[in-house]
Amino acid sequence: MHRERIPVYVVTGFLGSGKSTLLARWLKEAPFTNAALIVNEIGEVGIDHATLGFSGDASMLLAEACVCCSGLPALNEALEQLFWARLYRSVARFETVVIETTGLADPGPLVASLSLNAFVKERYRIAGTFTTIAAPNAPDTLAHFAEARAQLSGADVVIVTKTDLVDAQTLVAVEAQLSVERIGHSANASFGLQDALALLARPAHRIEHALTRPFSRPRSHDAITHFIAIDEAADIEALNTHVQSLIDRYGESLLRLKGLVRLKERASVAVVQFARGDARAHITEGPASAIKSGLTLIVRPGASR
Repeated sequence: MHRERIPVYVVTGFLGSGKSTLLARWLKEAPFTNAALIVNEIGEVGIDHATLGFSGDASMLLAEACVCCSGLPALNEALEQLFWARLYRSVARFETVVIETTGLADPGPLVASLSLNAFVKERYRIAGTFTTIAAPNAPDTLAHFAEARAQLSGADVVIVTKTDLVDAQTLVAVEAQLSVERIGHSANASFGLQDALALLARPAHRIEHALTRPFSRPRSHDAITHFIAIDEAADIEALNTHVQSLIDRYGESLLRLKGLVRLKERASVAVVQFARGDARAHITEGPASAIKSGLTLIVRPGASR
């Protein structure tokens, strides 16, 4: 008997390109409102998983191991667990699966591995890979990071983010460098899911696809993570001072900084975000979370601590 396979969408993009912000919007739009969510993060604490605002109960976090490297078995295991949970109704019936990768992941090994695992291949199918890249530093990112180039190569749709921070001429130059046919623009997560799916459905000529590219594993990335535990901060101003000192200390070696920090005498946390190229950290107040309080830093190897 023919079994309809469950579509899997992969959302990837380099560190700080805004993929989690965009995905947070998409998870509120059909058909992702009725999706199972798998979030992969490098580091001790899954910050993105805690801040996406996903309301479904079919959600899994794969932390500490990148799925394009040593984390592939965990990804296949997660998909198997989700399938059986769906079948036996221990979670709400989902119609799609969304996988958010780390900002350093190459989607090629991930996509290929799903076609090589017999159980997963029989029950799931790759429906598309969306890749985000930030317009302000796209040329520098592509020039210096093989991971970003791999993400671009494996993309079915590329979404250029932070377009409000560049002029029209710069945006045209960025698009020319990308050399892809399906391109969307997003400023402050303005690019909706229906627009993304419409782009995905548009015919395009691909020279090379992630499914056909050779891959090897495990591999390593030119970055390491540190977690700095912070029990609580007196207020956002004091936290901002501490965060800025970290940014100054690491300088160009700091690729990404993010975290959730409890605020003293308040039933809330500070949500901290900083990416390479940002003028300063962005800190907002959010609802209380049971997640470990502190900051995750992703830095180049050899950076002083």
